[in-house]
Amino acid sequence: MTLVLLNDAAGAPRIVRRVPEGAARREDALRDLLLAHPAMLPVGEIDPGIGPLVPVARELNVPDVGRIDAFLVDARGHLVIVECKLWRNPQARREVVGQILDYARALARFSYEDLQREVSRATGSSGNALYQLVAAGAGTDGMDEAQFVDRVSRNLAAGRFLLLVVGDGITEGTQRIGEYLVAQPGLAFDFALVEMAQYAWTDGTGAEQVVVQPRLLAKTVVIERAVIRNEASVVIADLRDEPVAPAGEGRGRKLDSGLQEAWRGFAEHFLAGMVFDDPSQPPPRIGGLGWMKAPLPRGHWLTLYRASGSGRIGAYINLPGSEGLAAFERLAADRALIDEELAEAGLPAPAWERTDKGATITLAWPSPLPWDEGAEMRQRDLLRRAANQLVNSFRPRLEQIGPEG
Repeated sequence: MTLVLLNDAAGAPRIVRRVPEGAARREDALRDLLLAHPAMLPVGEIDPGIGPLVPVARELNVPDVGRIDAFLVDARGHLVIVECKLWRNPQARREVVGQILDYARALARFSYEDLQREVSRATGSSGNALYQLVAAGAGTDGMDEAQFVDRVSRNLAAGRFLLLVVGDGITEGTQRIGEYLVAQPGLAFDFALVEMAQYAWTDGTGAEQVVVQPRLLAKTVVIERAVIRNEASVVIADLRDEPVAPAGEGRGRKLDSGLQEAWRGFAEHFLAGMVFDDPSQPPPRIGGLGWMKAPLPRGHWLTLYRASGSGRIGAYINLPGSEGLAAFERLAADRALIDEELAEAGLPAPAWERTDKGATITLAWPSPLPWDEGAEMRQRDLLRRAANQLVNSFRPRLEQIGPEG
């Protein structure tokens, strides 16, 4: 991609070529540029209700999660989270969307006082630093301090954020990016990918000149709570269809805090050691008591579970609805080969089951109580091997099937 400069000091039209992806500014320089010139962010194209942005903090600390590259707010209390990535780093392409969603989930648990504390730490200001910054910047649109605090508090509680991933060249397909956006119940966020294409040249005086072209590549908007629909490309992610927890695992009843704590500890240890062979596979996310899930192509799921009631652990791929049944039939044509692939990984052949409403492909093992440390280590190892091989065997096949099955 090139720019053509007319009426340049050199006289003739000048051809300016784009700075190659990954060779432009460092991530911290891109972040600082956005904070210095927040009008570069095309927020009006995403949500016309968001006004001029006020930079709040760089590297805003979110305890136990990380630091937000850039945090901004407008006069009406709309909260904007920005992650900057140079796309020469393949790991960044895989992880940045998951990272920004982690920030959103953590901030949704913040009170206004929690946010005020972290903003004060980041800015070195005392008092209600967030309100003071907005009042001194864009103004508060007629709201007094109490009204502003109430508006921000409600946005925090609802998980209502604008999440922006900003890079110098975003090459991740929107279909794959969409897989990272599912499984976020309780958040009412908007999400967008913004490319900052950069063009550089040396003028007649020998000075370097730079032009930055912001471009909105994809956006999602919340149609209703926990339902996300992509308007800029092809992804539709309906979060109302959650996987069903295994029998005996607490859906529909009051959960024992000890069971919840034990499950979360087990799941967090599992996730810390879970590495997929496929670098494009998003990591699993903890769901309810006893289960976690990872997205697969075309809106399908890999669910991992541990059921204390039945004393079993397992993993299954959920293929709901008519599209799921069509995918199941296509996959079943490779059943012998898939069984062989799992056997080579030291895993048994899965159970292939279908009903009128969908299909599942399941691996399960008995794991009777009590679950001591040794038993939990064996469970985690088995579930990691199962998850990795199921992704290896089914993800590429689901991608090839396509959206129509």
